[in-house]
Amino acid sequence: MVEFAIATPLLFLLLLAVVEFGRAFYQYNQLVSAARDAARYLASSQHDTTGVVTIAAADSTAAKYLAVYGNATGSGSPLLPNLSTSHVTLATDASNNISVSIAYPYQSMFGGTIPTFGSGGSIGTGNLVLQAYTSMLAL
Repeated sequence: MVEFAIATPLLFLLLLAVVEFGRAFYQYNQLVSAARDAARYLASSQHDTTGVVTIAAADSTAAKYLAVYGNATGSGSPLLPNLSTSHVTLATDASNNISVSIAYPYQSMFGGTIPTFGSGGSIGTGNLVLQAYTSMLAL
């Protein structure tokens, strides 16, 4: 019983760390996929004959909706909790590349902290931001 009482908090901490890491990895993968879809949408919707890529307001809105909701109409719920279009940044450069970046503040299952089960304090995740970036050439 004493060994179990000593080992249990450490095992719970290890289990929660694995679960949190898996959850963060899943959310990062969702962000990368969303950024890639939005960049692909923008790159394929450019029909400019001047040779300079500019993103139209309607395409910008649709791409941000695609990154956040998974569709260009903005219907449904966000792909991740509290993900919004303000987290999405679109840009172009002189080489006709279109870039999409998403900065998503990670939220742990425990409201910004991971408990340490009696070993003193907790591990904070409040300043952790998941960054996803994709760049594609517009043809």
